[in-house]
Amino acid sequence: MFNKEYLQEKTEYLLNCNFFDDNFDPEGREDHLACAEELFCSYPFTEIFSEWNNYLRKKCLTAKDVINCCNLLSYYGIQDYPIPDAYDFVGYIYFMVDINKYWDIAGDFLDGFCTSILEKAGEVSLMNDPSYQSWNDPKVIAVISKYQRANK
Repeated sequence: MFNKEYLQEKTEYLLNCNFFDDNFDPEGREDHLACAEELFCSYPFTEIFSEWNNYLRKKCLTAKDVINCCNLLSYYGIQDYPIPDAYDFVGYIYFMVDINKYWDIAGDFLDGFCTSILEKAGEVSLMNDPSYQSWNDPKVIAVISKYQRANK
């Protein structure tokens, strides 16, 4: 049986933490990772993604918040599942994180993370385009522009 409140509570637990903190899931005590795995076994991915995407959009208000959240999402393995409307999700991430400003901090990570998401969704193929860069994809750029226009 689907329990939305439980999923929201676990989403808060999983995403409201600092990925870069030394105390976050120390080796041998990966409590957050175990919790995420339990969710993946108990809930349809679409429901988990809906909650996590909602958290990203409502609670991650700065570029650094988004970078932290993306690191957490990657740690939990979200890129291993096909994300609905992957271009919108990736475009939103790049809308929130000016890749030119934050390249040294997170550029390579975000490019790899976002490329993995688009590849899993069947939108791109590194086999066909090994030099693909998610932040430079015309479809991603179009989504970024959409968000920029909506937030003026």
